Amino acid sequence: MMRKSMKKVILGTVCAAFLMMSTGCSAVSSITGGGYTSDEPCAWCGETPTKEFETSEGTPCYICEEHTHECGVCGKNFDEELNHYTNLMGIEMFACDECYQDVQEMNQN
Repeated sequence: MMRKSMKKVILGTVCAAFLMMSTGCSAVSSITGGGYTSDEPCAWCGETPTKEFETSEGTPCYICEEHTHECGVCGKNFDEELNHYTNLMGIEMFACDECYQDVQEMNQN
């Protein structure tokens, strides 16, 4: 027979496992860093960790997760990584779909 304390340990372990599974991919992304594993400072704020992006010139540009989810044009925050392009300063700029379309249209004119 199992002791009551052993049942509590097993029940606690099972509950913890279900809790971790219920948080889904966001927990895995947080644990693994979602690709934001570089110690290079963010080109926008200097924070770490960052993720490497390649500019249109082929040089690496490091951006933190906060700035890849914030539209650099309208300032709104999003849950996903946004479209990006290289701005005139040679830094990757992130923009929501609507703003990205506007920027692409302006660049064509």
